[in-house]
Formats: sequence, structure tokens, C-alpha cells
Amino acid sequence: MTDRRRRTFDSRDGDAEVVEPLLRAVLSYAPRDESPTPHPSEGIVLGAENGSGTIRLELVIAGDLDSGIPGPFGSRFYECGSFEVIVPQRDPRDGALLMIHLLDASAPRKFEFATSMPPSWKLRLESDGSVSVLDELGEAVIFIGRPWAFDADLHPVHVYYTIESGLLVQNVQAEADTGYPILIDPDPDAIITGDGRLVTEAWTPRLVAGGVVEEVSPRSLSS
Repeated sequence: MTDRRRRTFDSRDGDAEVVEPLLRAVLSYAPRDESPTPHPSEGIVLGAENGSGTIRLELVIAGDLDSGIPGPFGSRFYECGSFEVIVPQRDPRDGALLMIHLLDASAPRKFEFATSMPPSWKLRLESDGSVSVLDELGEAVIFIGRPWAFDADLHPVHVYYTIESGLLVQNVQAEADTGYPILIDPDPDAIITGDGRLVTEAWTPRLVAGGVVEEVSPRSLSS
């Protein structure tokens, strides 16, 4: 049986081997183009709809990450011991995106994001867990949705933001019975159907004519 707590790597070509159904489902949703995935140090840039400015969010530890290991569907994995940073392939127009994957219970429970924005702007934590970026007039011009996560058993894991000394901090509240790995901030469009079901992939390999390996079609599980 595969140990779901740890990432395994294919030593033949250095690629990350992904066996977790939820993670496979998210990565498979990536656009099919040849655009290279951005390094996490490039940060995530969000712009105001009125064009008045942008905010850049960068995972504080991103500068310490190496060049990473290529994964399936154009993704890239940055191994950090008990957790990993994953950058899926994206449409360049959508900007950068990253996910954090906690591999076992020894993984950190807090992840800090440095913010770069006009000096008169500030962050405000909203009651629903999202974050608003306020301009110099106190108007909300950019919105950051509340974080979310699933564990290995497809159960929701409580994740929430705090604002500490100008940093946006992502906090993970895992319980004693939480199954690992935990995937934080998967693309909701990749795994949630219109009627609210959580979609994962069985990804059972099968042989077809010519020896090419394909994978089975998706199946849905109730959230």
C-alpha cells in the first residue's frame, strides 16, 4: 500500500510521482500549453479592477526554494521535508498560483506571505475569513478569498488567515484524526462540480493497444 504521508519520486527521470487522487485531479485541470511554471519567488500578483494598483503576495520561504522537480501536467514540486510547495501549470493570463501540501503531522502549521502594495494601502480581515485590500480612501479594491483545504480522506481542514506585522499568515488547524497529506488552496474549479460535489480521480492505470498507459475517467464523491 502506498504511504500517503510522504511524497515519492521517480528516480529514473527525477519527476515527482503523484498518487493522491485529490492532487491528481487538481493538477489534471491545468491548461494544456507549454508555458513554464513560475518559481514561487515570483509571487502572486492581484490587481484592482479599477486599475489603481496591485498587491503582490510572496511566500516568505520562497527565496530558499531550489529549482524544484517537474511533476505531472506541467506542474513543479518544491520539496521541503515535511511539506512541499506545488505550482500547477497555469494560463499566463491567470498569473501564478501555488498550493501547499502538508505531508505529515510534523509539517508547520503557519505559512507567512509578504505583501507588496502601495504604502497607503492596507489589509483588512473580514468576518467570513476573506481579506480585503483597502486603498488610500479605505475602499476595498482587491479581495483575497478565504483559504481552504482537504485532508487525505477528503474531509475539510480548517485553515484561516491572520494579519501579523504586515504579513498575511495562513494558519492550519489540523486535528488528531486529520488524515495526511493535507492539500491547501486547491483550485476550486478543478475539483468542485456545479452541484457541490467533490471530484477526484481514481487514476487506475490500464494498458491499451501499443503498450500506452492511460488512466480511467473521473468519479465523483460527495463532499
